[in-house]
Amino acid sequence: MIVVAALLGQIYAPLEPSLDRSKPESVVIRLGRPALLRGVSHGECKEHLEITPAESLYLGYPHGPKTAEFVPQGATRRTFNVDLTGPLDALITASADSFLCNDRSDAPLSVSFGSGGNRLDNGVYDRKGDWLLTAQGTGVTLTPEGTGRYRLRVGSGPVKLRLRPDYYRNHLGYFLWDNTQSLWKQPVAGWCSWMAHLQDVTAANVLDAARFFSKNLKGYGYSVIQIDDGYQRVRQFPQGNEKVKEPFAHYWTIPNEKFPNGLQPLAQEITRLGLTPGIWVGYYTPLGLKNRDGYVTDADGKPHKGPWVNYAMNPLIPAAREEAYTETVRELRAQGWRYFKIDTLRHVLYDNFRQVPGYWKSRRESMETAYRTLLAETKRAAGPGSYLLACWGTLPELAGIPDGARIGEDVGPDVDSMRRSAKYIAQFGYLNNVVWRNDPDYMCLRVPVPQAQSWATLTALAGGHVMVSDPIKEYDPARVDVLRRVGPPLIVKPASVVSHGPDPEFMTLNGAKGDERWLVAARFGWGDQPARRVDLATLGLDPSRRYLAFDFWKERFLGIVSGEAAYDPLENGGCQVISFRPLADHPQVLGTNRHIGQGAYELDRVHWDGQALSGRMRRGLGRVWSLYLYVPAGWRTALVDGAAASNPSPQVLKLTFPSGASTADWKVTFIK
Repeated sequence: MIVVAALLGQIYAPLEPSLDRSKPESVVIRLGRPALLRGVSHGECKEHLEITPAESLYLGYPHGPKTAEFVPQGATRRTFNVDLTGPLDALITASADSFLCNDRSDAPLSVSFGSGGNRLDNGVYDRKGDWLLTAQGTGVTLTPEGTGRYRLRVGSGPVKLRLRPDYYRNHLGYFLWDNTQSLWKQPVAGWCSWMAHLQDVTAANVLDAARFFSKNLKGYGYSVIQIDDGYQRVRQFPQGNEKVKEPFAHYWTIPNEKFPNGLQPLAQEITRLGLTPGIWVGYYTPLGLKNRDGYVTDADGKPHKGPWVNYAMNPLIPAAREEAYTETVRELRAQGWRYFKIDTLRHVLYDNFRQVPGYWKSRRESMETAYRTLLAETKRAAGPGSYLLACWGTLPELAGIPDGARIGEDVGPDVDSMRRSAKYIAQFGYLNNVVWRNDPDYMCLRVPVPQAQSWATLTALAGGHVMVSDPIKEYDPARVDVLRRVGPPLIVKPASVVSHGPDPEFMTLNGAKGDERWLVAARFGWGDQPARRVDLATLGLDPSRRYLAFDFWKERFLGIVSGEAAYDPLENGGCQVISFRPLADHPQVLGTNRHIGQGAYELDRVHWDGQALSGRMRRGLGRVWSLYLYVPAGWRTALVDGAAASNPSPQVLKLTFPSGASTADWKVTFIK
C-alpha cells in the first residue's frame, strides 16, 4: 500500500480487522481499535481473513481498454469473515457518512433518500472509513437507530458476517480515491448545447436557452447553461500545418465569429438570469506551444501523438501545465464561468500517457501522479465554488478530485441512446454521491413524450446529473412538464453498492422523511413488454403487509396491494412508476404529481394527530399541483384548509394547489 499512499499524498495505513470474544456470548468486530459491531450470539464463532490480489476495474466501453489496466503494486482485497450461529442481535456503529445498502447484483438497482432502506438491505457502508459490513442468514433486517447506528437482527441458523475494508478502493478498484474530499452538495441540472446544435452552436442559441430556462425551469432546479464544443478557435483535428500564433489559452477564451461579443458578456447574462454559466474545454493539445520541453515524448524524443487528444503536456512541469491546460480554465473563471466540463481526459491518459511508459520511467515520474496533478490543478484554477466535471469515463485515477464524472458514452435523441444511459447507470450507480456525482450524459427529450418520461425517470431516480440537450423549440408544454416533475434532482445514496448488468427492468427509491416511509419502483420496457405481476419481496417490500399503490405519471390510485403488484404492458422505451406506502388505519398520503420522489422533495411536516392530516407542499410556477390522500372506509372529510379539494374516487381526496414559487401549508380534518 506504499504506492497508494505516495500517490494520494497522505499517510494511508490499512487497519486490521479482528474478532473480540473476550466476554461470554458477545460478538465484537473491530477495524483497528474501534468496534464496528457489538452483538449477542450463542455458540461458536469462527473467523477467517481472506486475502486475494486486487483486480483492475472493468470498464467495458466500446473503444479503449476494457479494464482500467491499473492496479497499484501490492494492492489486495481483504475480506474478514465471521461465521456463527443465530439468532444474532447486534448494533453496527459507523460514521455519520454511512448508509444502508445491499451487495446483491440480482436485486433491483436501488437508491435511498434520507435514512430510507428496505428488506433487501443486508449491509452498511461507511464512506469515511471506506468499509462495507454485510450479513447473510435467515431473516436479515437492518434498522437505523440514530446517526451512524444500525440495529442488525438475524434469525436462527448459520450467519455469515463479512467485513470488507477499503471497499471502494481495493474491492471495486478505485485505488487512488481520496475519501477525505467533500462531495458536491447541490443538485446539478440544466441544458447543454452539444446534441442541440453540435459544433454549429451560436451565442444566440445559448442566450435563447438561458432565457427559456430562467423563465420556465429555474424554479425547478435547472440552473446550469453549458456551452459545449463549437465556440473555440482551436481544432481538435487540425488540417495542414496550423501554427499557434498567440497565447494558447486565447484560442479558448476569445471565441470564434459565432460569439461576436465574446464569452464574458455571455457568462454575465447567464448569471444575471439567475443561472450558472457552464463551459466545455477539451484537453487536446497541438504542436507549437512555447514550452516545447513539456511535451510527452516517444523514445525518439518527438512528441507522442494519439487519437482524439493529439499531443499532451507533462502536468508535472508547471509552466507546460499552465500553458496547455490551467491558464485556459483560470481565464474562463475570471470571465465568470462557474461550471467546467473538461473533456478528452480518458484520451490524455489512455492514448498518450499510457502509450509511452518509457518516458515516465526515464524521468522517474509516475503517470498516475501526473494525471492526478493535472486534475487537481485544473480544479484549483476553476476556483472555489465552481463545479468540475471530468469527461469521460469512470477512471480510478480520477477518484476523489472532480466533483462529477461522465460515466458513459454520448447519446442522441433515440431509445437506443436511453438504453445506453441505463447500461452505465446500472454498471456504475454505486459511485454516485460516494466517489463523485455521476453524469450519465444529457437526455434528448425530443423523443415521443412516453419515452421522454422514461428517460427522465431513469435519470432522476439515478440521482446524478439531470441535463438535457435539445433545440429550445422542442420544449413544448408536455416536455416542460416532464422536466418539472423530476426537478430538482434528489441527493440520494446508492442502496446497491455493486455493479449491475445492462437493461435494468426495475429501479427503486427507498424514501424516508419524518414519519413517512415509502418505495418508488419504476419498471422499464427495453423492447415491447407484456403486463407483469411482481412479487413485492423482489422490490424489497414486506409481502405480508398491505400497501397503497399510486401511478405517478398517470396520477392514478391502483388500489391496495399485498404479496404482489401488477404492472401494465410497456412499449419499447416506455415505463411505469408506482409508489408504495404501507397501509395505515387512518387517512394518509397516497402520492403527488409534483415530483417523482413522491414526497422526498415536495412534502414536509406530514403529520397525523388522530383527527387531522397536515403538512407543507412545495409547489412551482406554471401549473397547478396536486396531492392525493387516501381516506379509508369509515372516515369522511370534515374540513380542508390551504387547498381546493375534490374526490376522483370514493377513497381518494385530491388537494389542488395553484401555481406559485412558495410552499403551501395544508390541513384536512376528518370524522370517523
